[in-house]
Parts: sequence; C-alpha cells; structure tokens
Amino acid sequence: MTSFHAATVAAADSVGGLDRHDVVRKLQETFSSPSYRPPMLPQVAMEVMALSQKPGATFEELVALLQKDAVLAARVLSVAQSASFVGRSPVQTLQQASVRLGLRAMRDLVLEAALNMKIFRVPGYDAAMERLARHSAAVAHVVRAVCRRTRIEAEFAFLCGLLHDVGFPASLLALSADPEWRSASFEELAPVLDEVHEEASGVLARLWKLPENIQRIVATHHELAPGGKVEPVNAALIVAEHLVWEAGAGHSPPPPDADPFARGLKEPQLDAVDVNWTGVVEEACRLLGMDELILGAARVEAFQIVRGLGGKAAAPTAPPRPSRLR
Repeated sequence: MTSFHAATVAAADSVGGLDRHDVVRKLQETFSSPSYRPPMLPQVAMEVMALSQKPGATFEELVALLQKDAVLAARVLSVAQSASFVGRSPVQTLQQASVRLGLRAMRDLVLEAALNMKIFRVPGYDAAMERLARHSAAVAHVVRAVCRRTRIEAEFAFLCGLLHDVGFPASLLALSADPEWRSASFEELAPVLDEVHEEASGVLARLWKLPENIQRIVATHHELAPGGKVEPVNAALIVAEHLVWEAGAGHSPPPPDADPFARGLKEPQLDAVDVNWTGVVEEACRLLGMDELILGAARVEAFQIVRGLGGKAAAPTAPPRPSRLR
C-alpha cells in the first residue's frame, strides 16, 4: 500500500459500498493458501529470463527457446519490427532481432509480451488491464531513464518496473473468481487492490521463482527503506511512477496542469490510486542525488516515452455505481 493511500485507510472502512476489510481478508487468505495457483508466465518466458543470467549465453540458445512457443515468438518478432526498434534494414527473423537488439533487450521484449498476453488479462476488466499494461511498460522505460541519471543498474530496474504491479491483475483475478465480488467494477475495487498489490506482486514473483532481489523489490516498491535499509531501486521506481502519472500513464488521471517543462512535483488527489505523497518522491530524489535540473530532464523524457507508447490517459474517476456489497 502506498504511503499516500495509507493515510485514507483508517478513515474509510468501505469504498464504493465494499467492505474494505472483507475484501482485503479474502485476498490475503487466497495468497497465503497452499492451494493458491497464480496466473503463470509462459514457461518459455521464464526460461528466457534464466538464460539472460547465464554467462556465455548465445543468440542461438535464445532463438531455440522462443521457437518452442510460436505465439510468443510471433509477438516478440512483431514488436521487434516496430518503428521503435527498426534499424536501417527490416528485421525479418528472430535471429536478426537478437543480433540487432542484444540478449537483454530481447529478454525485456519477451517478458513484456508475455505479461500482455498472459498476466494483464482479466475477463470483464479489459480497459483497466489495458491501462495497467501501458502503465507497467511506461514505468519500466521511465525507471531506466531515471537510473541512467544515477548510479543504479538500469536494466535490472527495467525488469522490476515491468513486474512491479503484477499484483493488480492477480488480485483482480482472485476476486473475479468469487461470485460475491464478481460484479464489482474496477473503480470500486481499485482502492482495495492498491492496498494489497505490493504483497500480491511479491507472492507472484516468489511463485514464479524469480530472483530474490526482484521478489523483494516488487513486494516493497512503494517503500524507500524496507526493513530499515534504503533500497535505491525502490527510490527510482517511486520517482518513475510519479513522472509516469504526471505524463498520463498512471492508474489515476494526471494533474490538469501536467507539463513536461514544469518545475517541482504535482500533488495527487487524495483518492488517487498507486501514487505517493510528493514528500516521499522528493525524499527519493534526494537519496538518488537528483536535483531539480536532473528531475526536469527525466520528466521531459518521461512525457516523450508515454507519448510514444500511445493509448489514453486514465479518465476522471466516475462516481462508483451502487453496489450490494457492504
């Protein structure tokens, strides 16, 4: 749960007619149950991630893995052929894409494609999942831009950015499987999902057997010092998420006066989802050594990245529809 959202929890036992405590308890029981079966990444995507950490891994090994999943391979090749990655000559094969982009970039493409195909998919919540996929991609690219202005390893942060909010679809999928909550809108559920999504992201990362440092970061990505120790990647994610929200790819609508050349930080509305107080973002900037000039340059790049991803900004939140859940 974000520090921003935590400030409202004690004052509101229900959101949109939903009993917050019942929903949170349901999700926590689900994730802690030995019988819980999470949405799974394709096996090939998991193998590609493992391969990317193997010293001496070759393009031939990568291509051989991708050829085991024709649908995923086609999706990756399609993205590699897009304007964002095209070079002087068109990419026509996975081998060409691998040589052109490199192993790490191909790993990132595979993971992003797998998330869009298998994880950011919850029946009945298509628009919300589309926004979530766009948000996760934006945070990944922006956190890499932030890290390149610091001493943090940018490619590792990129992976954490792609994965940081997988707890949202996992939580939504768990609730939609229960007839009691199936009819609730995303707007009704969003504040509760916000409360548990870090925990859920950590659960998925553990069950997917991702590296422990990724598990730790996605489970605490709104905390500057989890366990009392400052985590620079968390600080970078906090800055990136704020800039992504300002640029229009957050879970909540951007500020009405959003401007890539603005000075200072915009303060989110009290009911905004998946954001932090500006004081937390300012502290993250301080820990990263980002002064106003560096932050400003990162903001301009964040707006460019979000614009390049296309899609629409989150619409102003409508009043929640009446619910029978109390």
